[in-house]
Amino acid sequence: MDERNLQRIARHLKDEVAQRRVYHNIQRGRNEVTVTIGRASRLFGFSESQLRDWEKMGLIKPIRPREGTDARQVTGQRQYSFTELDKLAIIRELLDEAHLTPGAIPPNIDEIWSALASPLNTSQQIFEEETDYTLPSDIPGDLATQTEHINKRVTIAYRESLPWRVYASRVLWLALLLIYEDIPGFYAGLILPAHDYRPDEPSLDPANLRTLGESLIGWLGQTRAFFTFLTPEPLFEYPSDYIVLPLCPPELRMQLPASLATRTLIVVQRDEIQHVRHNEKAVRTVLRLLEPLYEEQMHWHHYIGEGMQDIIAPGMDFTPKLTDAVLTGLTNMTIRLGGKNADGQTRWQDCCIFLPTNTNVPLQQRSLVVRAKSQHARHTIGVTSVSPERHVTSLSLRAYQSSHIIYRPELAREDILALHREIEGPIHSNIAVPIGGETGLPLGVMYVTSYERDAFSEEDQRILRMIGKICEELLHTYSIRQHISDTIADLLEDPGTVDPLFKDFASEHDFLQDLAEILHTIKGQVTHKQVWTIPTEMDGPVKEISFIAIDIDSMVQELIANSYGDQTLHHLHKAIGLRIHDLLPALFSNHLNCQLYHIYGGIYCLLLRGFTLERTKNNAERLRKALEGSIAVKQSDLPGAALTLPDISVHLGVTWYPYDKLAEFLAPHHMRSVTDVRSTLYHSLEFALKLGTDTGGNIIYAWDPITQTYTPHQSGEEQQKNR
Repeated sequence: MDERNLQRIARHLKDEVAQRRVYHNIQRGRNEVTVTIGRASRLFGFSESQLRDWEKMGLIKPIRPREGTDARQVTGQRQYSFTELDKLAIIRELLDEAHLTPGAIPPNIDEIWSALASPLNTSQQIFEEETDYTLPSDIPGDLATQTEHINKRVTIAYRESLPWRVYASRVLWLALLLIYEDIPGFYAGLILPAHDYRPDEPSLDPANLRTLGESLIGWLGQTRAFFTFLTPEPLFEYPSDYIVLPLCPPELRMQLPASLATRTLIVVQRDEIQHVRHNEKAVRTVLRLLEPLYEEQMHWHHYIGEGMQDIIAPGMDFTPKLTDAVLTGLTNMTIRLGGKNADGQTRWQDCCIFLPTNTNVPLQQRSLVVRAKSQHARHTIGVTSVSPERHVTSLSLRAYQSSHIIYRPELAREDILALHREIEGPIHSNIAVPIGGETGLPLGVMYVTSYERDAFSEEDQRILRMIGKICEELLHTYSIRQHISDTIADLLEDPGTVDPLFKDFASEHDFLQDLAEILHTIKGQVTHKQVWTIPTEMDGPVKEISFIAIDIDSMVQELIANSYGDQTLHHLHKAIGLRIHDLLPALFSNHLNCQLYHIYGGIYCLLLRGFTLERTKNNAERLRKALEGSIAVKQSDLPGAALTLPDISVHLGVTWYPYDKLAEFLAPHHMRSVTDVRSTLYHSLEFALKLGTDTGGNIIYAWDPITQTYTPHQSGEEQQKNR
């Protein structure tokens, strides 16, 4: 062996980063126990012919099963043991990173590695944990070395990895938002080095970040997407664009735990340093939230390292007795964040997450049930509950209904619910923290107990609020996923209807199709010089069409949205449509020639066949008066869940076209398509309606053939008054 190659190998394998890569590949190989040549080639990215060639060279020595007493009789595939898999991991490193050829690698490369490699605690601990398992008994031996059965794969990914990954990604994101003013279009991030780092300077040169070694990164992109990943060494393509600062500024370090005060780094773009908040409350909160991540750094590779990672979309079945691994993980993390007292006991005893059993009833009538609990809590998932009728003193209910933290620093005996006294034990303080509620109704409550008095300081409450933020995001996600699941089958039968609230109304698409059908009929008649007529449902063909567009006055809509919310306004839009539909038989003698369409929001359109302009305007006036006043809006399916809204007013736009005008539009010499004419008619109606919006109030704008423009319509009574 060339002495220079040996020196080169020794120099490369002494490098800590190279050793970590080798350890990682060793871990992957050892997880396979013994494997076939095909599996070994796939594990390390070699071809089977390469492995056979290296065997002939003596570089590797796989096991060749033998049969009977004849030692020369070799049967079966080559099997690669731990030792050979380790050797392949080292070879992979030397080929890829040291750029050696196989002939330059000595057969005793594993001995050279053993002499040079440093004991890496992180990799060794991961190796010991991840290789200590028993192969599934229901899978044949050869297959068991290649894959895990689905149930085990799901259990490991969902119950072991997912809770940690959710906490890490969310807490890094929220931590960054606490200490950096979010500026769209700019990058920012947090760096958590795996090894202790104590800077001597106020800032670190971004070009030297790789000296930090392995680091956990939380990175906020320009589009506000957030990334969480593990890297062997942080690097930037253009280091001069960034500035790197310790999370804790020098003036605060003496007041904070020395172990983490200088270790965490924040990265911002060079021109955005003024947006970093060096606020003691924020820094304290962030360091405390990050502490569990540092404590678990020996598991970083297991949870978020290289290799195959399952894509998991967490979700909850809101069936009362099913547990959720992520929420359960957050309750355990909450107990952990509480820390320990001088005796080594946890300061906080139990943590439970209460969620409402029925969100269709008013807030003050909702009961809460335990849906997640920490490891040692003795409450029962889906069973332990509190209700307004029986538990008026419940902290959880009061926090849920008030959207305030409810805290009892010292409990009297009567403060503890008799129902829970035996379950919770000798607690001396407890706290209930609403989940969500900043901009609407809370989603639930996080309830924590302690055997100590005064166990929840103001700083503790900030930590609990942050955990509540993570729970809030998860619960919103769960709810949305459940809604999608509940409604997905509807699109098979009616893909055009998205909101079922308006499924009984014809849509804007239907309106444009019907209008195009009329115009195609006229165009065909014009082309073939037939009698000009428009088909109708009754009374035979007609020679004119007209349109009435209806919209709720903008001031009314704004007032209702501000007073009752967008959902009530949405239900008002439907209520207006139902009232118009019910009024058609009474207002229009030949109502079968009237078709109602819901355009969008509170805008509706009537297509009328065979109505003169005057009849259309008079019917519009009757409709306007009929829509005035109060209207009952159904807010839910519960009995009596209706709200009466007073002083509703609308404005209308009226257009009218005789057959000869439409025929003129479609005449061959004009060279206008049906689509062009349809667009003209539609936008003319929109313009008439917009005039009413701009004017405001209870008004009708209609086409005036004399002035050839749209003017406010006056009823016969108003015309008489003005004379």
